[in-house]
Amino acid sequence: RYDLRRFNAIGSISFDHPDPSIFTVLTSPSDTPGTANLDFVIFPPRWLVAQDTFRPPWFHRNVASEFMGLVHGAYDAKAEGFSPGGASLHNCMSGHGPDAATFEKASSADLSKPDVVADTMAFMFETRAVIRPTRQALEAEHRQRDYQHCWAGLQKHFRAP
Repeated sequence: RYDLRRFNAIGSISFDHPDPSIFTVLTSPSDTPGTANLDFVIFPPRWLVAQDTFRPPWFHRNVASEFMGLVHGAYDAKAEGFSPGGASLHNCMSGHGPDAATFEKASSADLSKPDVVADTMAFMFETRAVIRPTRQALEAEHRQRDYQHCWAGLQKHFRAP
């Protein structure tokens, strides 16, 4: 048994958003060096202090599949719409990232002050396998059928040099 509240979170103290693998608690190694069958990752309370950086998890696609859930508190990339007990699945190469409200807030944040992500515990299973939900999961009444709408209204901020 391991009390996840005792996990020592580390992070960038200068710039850039570190890879979430720094939050790995347990790994099930595979027969291929450098490739895990499964990583168990947590996102505990922590300080975000990186300068000139988009602090929440950024938009990305993975070769691995991510099954993520929230034990308690709020998740810093989906403040509006990821409730405790909820989970999300992003299979291999499925694009995902923060919701529109979080993206806008983080894009104009005052980076001279730290963000304190407090009273939270999110987890993620990352695997090289493709996760196939059961029919029961796909047809569950409590399933958030409009999940993809969290990205509606995203505004483009990039300006080419």
